[in-house]
Amino acid sequence: MAKRRQRTTAATIARRIKEGRGQGHFKEYKPWLTIHDVPSLGIVTRVPGWKSGRLHHYFSEHFELAHHYQMEWALNVIDIREQYPLLSLEKTLFIAEKLGIRHPVDPKTKHPIVMTTDMMLTIRSGEDVRFMAHSIKPSNKLNRRVLEKLQIEKCYFKDLGIEWRLITEKQINYDLVKNVEWLHSSKALEETTYLNNELMYELEPVLYECINNHNKPLAKITLDIDQKKDIPMGTSMNAVRYLIANRLWEVDMNQRILPTQKRLTIQANHFQNWRSNHDVFC
Repeated sequence: MAKRRQRTTAATIARRIKEGRGQGHFKEYKPWLTIHDVPSLGIVTRVPGWKSGRLHHYFSEHFELAHHYQMEWALNVIDIREQYPLLSLEKTLFIAEKLGIRHPVDPKTKHPIVMTTDMMLTIRSGEDVRFMAHSIKPSNKLNRRVLEKLQIEKCYFKDLGIEWRLITEKQINYDLVKNVEWLHSSKALEETTYLNNELMYELEPVLYECINNHNKPLAKITLDIDQKKDIPMGTSMNAVRYLIANRLWEVDMNQRILPTQKRLTIQANHFQNWRSNHDVFC
């Protein structure tokens, strides 16, 4: 059954503000729009966030999800807030009037909508924390009307002293995106099937030695280890994904990882340091 779009009125805007939409950080943040608030157009996704600890809502274009994976991997990004509202409505109305641009309205009610930016990032640099806004659009969708609305966004954030950037496919590293997507469900050990600390301690040195000393595709090596140790098929591959996702093994994430076709090159191994620190706190 198709979802019914919630039309914009003064009452719906007031209700969303009262609900805390667009407020909070990390797990407490509530997007202004969720996949339940808009028609199901294109790819609609809810993905668990590594950094936020909550579900992120992405829709309309796969570019948003791709950029999400890039930002999940970026060390200096500590929080991702999608569908971030440009409040107050009066402010964007004023900017639109000043620029001579028609402000976006609900096509049915004709009431001005609260504009959103695709991502508000929290950036940490040493002891400093700042925000950066990203609007994510494919270049073939940058028509005159879209550019007008982006101009309102840009001016809005300039007034707040927040850096704003337009992200198109030219700023998306698809090899990195595919790698993070492959790793994404293996970040937490307790959510990875059949794995626990004891098995990781046993598997990691065997995996590291075999991968470094055998010129075989990664999937062949991990399957052989599963069979020799009589553990469920896929367990060793999940261990590899966990090690890379948590940066315990460093690999070149800008080169596509193809487990069934290529061997894996491990550039650095931090597992023993992690284990030593982990044992101290256990």
